[in-house]
Amino acid sequence: MKALSVFFILLLSFNAYATTKVTASVSQNPVAVGQAFTLEIVADDTLAASEFDSSVLLRQKFVVGSTSTSRQHTSINGESSTQTRWTTTLLVREEGNYLIPSFNIGGQNTTPIQLKAKTIAAIEPSKDQVRMEVSLDNAQVYIGQPVTYTAKIWVANSLDQANIIAPSMLGAKIEKLGDDKQDLEIIDGKRYRTLTRHWLVTPEKAGEFEVKGPRLSGLANDINRRARPVDIAAQTLSLEVKAPPASFPGTWLPSNDLLLYEEIQPLQSDYQQGQAFTRIINLTIAGITEDQLPEIDIDYGEDFRVYPEAYQDRTIVKDGIVFAQRSLNVALIPVNEGELTLPGWSLPWWDLSKDQQASADIAPRTITVVAAPVNQQLQSLPSNQQVLPEVQEKPSTSLWTWFFALAWIITLALLVWVIKRKKSNAKQEAQLAPDASAVHLDDDYWTQFAAACKAGQKLQAEQALAKWINKQQLTSNFAALHKEISAANWASDDKTDFDLLAFFQQCQALKKQGQGKKEREEGLSSLNP
Repeated sequence: MKALSVFFILLLSFNAYATTKVTASVSQNPVAVGQAFTLEIVADDTLAASEFDSSVLLRQKFVVGSTSTSRQHTSINGESSTQTRWTTTLLVREEGNYLIPSFNIGGQNTTPIQLKAKTIAAIEPSKDQVRMEVSLDNAQVYIGQPVTYTAKIWVANSLDQANIIAPSMLGAKIEKLGDDKQDLEIIDGKRYRTLTRHWLVTPEKAGEFEVKGPRLSGLANDINRRARPVDIAAQTLSLEVKAPPASFPGTWLPSNDLLLYEEIQPLQSDYQQGQAFTRIINLTIAGITEDQLPEIDIDYGEDFRVYPEAYQDRTIVKDGIVFAQRSLNVALIPVNEGELTLPGWSLPWWDLSKDQQASADIAPRTITVVAAPVNQQLQSLPSNQQVLPEVQEKPSTSLWTWFFALAWIITLALLVWVIKRKKSNAKQEAQLAPDASAVHLDDDYWTQFAAACKAGQKLQAEQALAKWINKQQLTSNFAALHKEISAANWASDDKTDFDLLAFFQQCQALKKQGQGKKEREEGLSSLNP
């Protein structure tokens, strides 16, 4: 009885597999070389996705794309049915005969498919479902001169799961430019949806290059809403890249247009010595990106203390043209008085519209610096002599009169002395309070300087050191160290070998040396009565 039960179980299992029907089909045959098509396998059963293995197609010289698995359950007149469907995208690169082998799915084998691949002529744009055209706005450029690469796509009905792979070129940087533009066009009475995408190609080497076109893939639906895979590669375009002229001075900077100007805030007829103001330099260059913006390096000499802020850079796209903008804010404090000159600045660049060298300039500016007002010390009471009673000698003055006059003078003198003493004490307290806060502020500046050095922030370290030095009795040694870090920050060449930690240790040693000397001097002075 037990053996009979096992027999029935095996029989039912065999019948379950036997009733599983598996079919394989392709979306088209013959297929076009270079154009994708789909292989679909359907099993009338609920099966695992791993039942189908597409790797065997690679040995048949197919280009195998992704595989999707779906399941469908239906019930008609009380009869239920279930299907498992596998869909794979395939492509062939050469003409010839191909074989899609048999697959074992759920214990059943599919029928092999003989496939023929042909090269077909291009279909007219008005009759094609999907079409793509590409172009360069300039076929001959200089190194560093960006060129706009445009791809325009026409879709007759709809395109699902669309994917665009960017163009490529050796020795160039390529980045997407702006947002896609979508529109509608009618060609030969048929409506198309269009999509236009731009890339910015910036060549970094001279020579003759090929720009490989972008690749478009997806599922295109025809008028009957039947989906067929699409895989289109755009044509390859040629680009000639020229080297910069040997006579060009400085850093190579090609552009169609350039704007350079300055602002002074606040703009006054004169400035006080030690009063800070801001010089703002704005630079806008057409046809380049932020990475190509030049350094703004100006030497203000010994007449100013200079505190530059970080660059404010941005890239904007207007009417399909790229603009890179740089703004530099520099806080300036006049050290000397008189007629001082803000240095000018000149930027050489290559005018692409005229194919010749040009120069953008900021002219020197002269400002008037007046001496800072000095707080006048409080004077003694000017009315002392007026308060004193006028003593007139009279022949008949008595001794008591002289006595009371002398007492009045002594009382008035004591009153003046007390007033002076109170004012002197108040002045000393007022002087001591700023000193204590200044010491605390000095410690903050030194802490900021130390933190910036440890973090590798040269610019912040320079600014903090300058603020700390301004609160000290400046020595020539610290002035030389400040010039050293300032030169490392604002020199025309990038000094990447500047060791901030070693520089901080040097400053710390000099500070300790100065503190030790000051303590010795204070100790000696306390010994002398």
